[in-house]
Amino acid sequence: MDGPSLAIRFSLAVWVGGSVLVILAAPVVFREIASRDRAGAVFGEILRRFEIVKQVLSLVLVVGVFATLERGGRLGGSLTIAAVGIFVAIATNVYLAMVLRPRMKYFQMKVGSFDRAAPDDPWKARFDRLHRRSSRIFSLGALAAAVGLALWP
Repeated sequence: MDGPSLAIRFSLAVWVGGSVLVILAAPVVFREIASRDRAGAVFGEILRRFEIVKQVLSLVLVVGVFATLERGGRLGGSLTIAAVGIFVAIATNVYLAMVLRPRMKYFQMKVGSFDRAAPDDPWKARFDRLHRRSSRIFSLGALAAAVGLALWP
């Protein structure tokens, strides 16, 4: 296995493993920390740090794919599917970091406290909708990275 392929596989393994850890940790954090505000702050910081890691991994992945193609690697079959998986994983992280999380932070600011928010608070409802979307997008990115990892030669 050459350097770029090793870097790609390592980056995807960290991405997938970190995503699994985040998915497993979320319900524990929100169950064990009584305040939804505090749990959200703790878990939000975990997500923010993992997004930074994924930005670095994204750079490694892009450079690795281009290095592979530059060395004469040809897209076709499983390599094409792996490359699409890598692209989708990167795109989901960019969308989460640049679009959804800032909007969620704004809605969170408008709610003030989730511990004291009324069940019918319109800002809370908007936040909850974006939260569900962000969870699906996060999972899609993890799945796409797993496809890339499974199919990259």
